[in-house]
Amino acid sequence: MADQSHAAETVAETGHAEAAHHGYDHFYQDPSFWVGTAIIVFFLLIIWKKIPGMVGKMLDEKSEEIAAQLDNAQTLREEASSLLAKYQREQRDAEKTAAKLLAQAEAEVELLAGEAKVHIDEMISRRTKLAEQKIAQAEANALKEIQQVAVSVAGAAARELIADNMKKADRDALIKSDIEKLDSQLH
Repeated sequence: MADQSHAAETVAETGHAEAAHHGYDHFYQDPSFWVGTAIIVFFLLIIWKKIPGMVGKMLDEKSEEIAAQLDNAQTLREEASSLLAKYQREQRDAEKTAAKLLAQAEAEVELLAGEAKVHIDEMISRRTKLAEQKIAQAEANALKEIQQVAVSVAGAAARELIADNMKKADRDALIKSDIEKLDSQLH
């Protein structure tokens, strides 16, 4: 306690509470004085060199640059949106066109298939008729040949029978009678 009373007396004598408190005799020996002075000098130097204005100017330039970039980005976004909408419209139009072309192609295929079926049916009908005609003609030819063969065979058989059964005098009379018939028919 004696030390505290001695410190109080010293404070009262010098009138410097801070010097007594820290044990410094003069204010310039106190580091907090120099720190405060350095801070004040620092701020005065900043103000004197117009650093806040320069910082403000730099910030303004940077904000203008950022604003220009944002405007440019907005413009690019709008252009991209319009291009996207345009390409989507074109895609829809192309899909519609493709669908129409596909429908037309399918209709043409059906039409061509129908025409081909009709054509094939007509061709089959013509060939069937032609084959039937050829078969009928072949049958007629075969029938004629059979008749000719039958006539030839019958004639030959009749001659043989007649020749075997007829006498020479009868034969001569028959030939003479046939010649007369021919003669009367010709004149």
